[in-house]
Amino acid sequence: MKYKTRLTLYFALAFLCVSLLAFAGGQQEAAEEIVKEDISIALSADITSLDPQGHNDTKSERVSFLLFNRLFKLNTDFEVVPDLAESWEQPSPEEWVIKIKEGVKFHDGTEMTSEDVKFSLDRSKGMPKVQQVLSEIEKIEIVDTYTIKVTTKSAFAPFLYTLVHAGTSILPKAYVESGDDFKNPVGSGPYTFVEWVSGDKVVVAKNTAYFDAENMGQSSKITFKVIPEGTSRTIALETGEVDVVDELPTMDIGKVADNAKLALYEKPSTRVDFFAMNTEQPPFDNKLVRQAVNYAVDKEAIIMVAIDGAGIQADSVLAPSFLGYKAGEYSYNPEKAKALLAEAGYPNGFEMQLMTSGDDRKRIAEVIQASLSDVGIKTSIEMLEWGTFIDSVLKGMAQTLVLGWTSNPDPDATLTPIFFSGNIGGMNFSRINDPKLDALLKEGREELNLAERALVYNEFHEYVMDQAPWVPLFVKNNIVGANAGLKGVELSPQGLWNIEKIHY
Repeated sequence: MKYKTRLTLYFALAFLCVSLLAFAGGQQEAAEEIVKEDISIALSADITSLDPQGHNDTKSERVSFLLFNRLFKLNTDFEVVPDLAESWEQPSPEEWVIKIKEGVKFHDGTEMTSEDVKFSLDRSKGMPKVQQVLSEIEKIEIVDTYTIKVTTKSAFAPFLYTLVHAGTSILPKAYVESGDDFKNPVGSGPYTFVEWVSGDKVVVAKNTAYFDAENMGQSSKITFKVIPEGTSRTIALETGEVDVVDELPTMDIGKVADNAKLALYEKPSTRVDFFAMNTEQPPFDNKLVRQAVNYAVDKEAIIMVAIDGAGIQADSVLAPSFLGYKAGEYSYNPEKAKALLAEAGYPNGFEMQLMTSGDDRKRIAEVIQASLSDVGIKTSIEMLEWGTFIDSVLKGMAQTLVLGWTSNPDPDATLTPIFFSGNIGGMNFSRINDPKLDALLKEGREELNLAERALVYNEFHEYVMDQAPWVPLFVKNNIVGANAGLKGVELSPQGLWNIEKIHY
């Protein structure tokens, strides 16, 4: 019996009712016509790698999505749609047969075949920063020149959603084996690599031989400029130094909205910003301490100070729109926090370190510092450059940290990377090693009945919030500022999307 693949996202209805909002100060039609073939996009931090399987952060992903293709991708409504895949079928719950489009050329002119696909997916499974993405794959076999067969370890409900991740990008086997080490990366995407000046910019140029005419790059060149300070990014937009600001500072929303030459784009996100505690390090190896911190942190103050009210309070480790979401029972209660600290053996509090990166998260850290001070916990804040911060976190050097996690469409694709014990050293930021969490994750990914899956994730939310490795802080809207003359600006729940379509 064959099961034909369905591309219905489990919770897509939650987003279908949410439309993209675009605002422009004054009359947008009054904006001057701009003749310009290149565009510049401001990023708050530099990318960490040009290897799509060597990173797991949104800045690097922006560039990877232009240079490389995957078998599938997400549209702006978070639905899975084909990218390189021509057709696919599921002969059994554990087997997937995928045929790629014929005639796809890499940037070096060589044709993509199933050998490149198998090589890339096998490589992804062994790359530390993305190894969790395809961890449920048992084996990949070549059927013919353009077809592969994937066998999973068991029935795996979110399989197609895993194939939209940048870490599953298809690479030319010959290039990777050449030893260039991604100094001059070769992909098949709508843009080709020009240069990366670390800490300054990344430049890509239109691939005029791109296989997908409907999704051809619209600007001749795109430059990603690294501008860490939020106000400086907004000024760069106002002066025309950049055309788009990804992650517009919330304090500048009004300034952009009131400027007739600029446009404001806003859409609800799936990103949860959080405060994570390293459960391998004392005193955070004590559940009572972690629970105390959940009661001690004033989330409403963080929302007002850090993001100017442009978001909602997070009450669990995923955004409320996800399958199986269930809010935790914590509230801001310093007295409860003090009582739990005393029960844990810390009646006078303790000293701790908090590590993070970037202006916005510095403000978050400072509110957390003030909240914890009220219950006797003295916090020192360590600010690091983005790449150094991520490397330090993955090595377990952070006692606590502030970060954000942009959720993937299926709950498993988000929860497994950050809470599965096998991902300690990867994206398991709290380094929690809990057999029950592992078992619930396994049960959730193998359950094919939607209602039953929801119940499994209900239980997961209850248990993970009781164990309290995180303090979920807020779910922030995606906010992008752009020149009003730009066309093709789109947002998805993950932020700026389909960058190849942006043009004057």
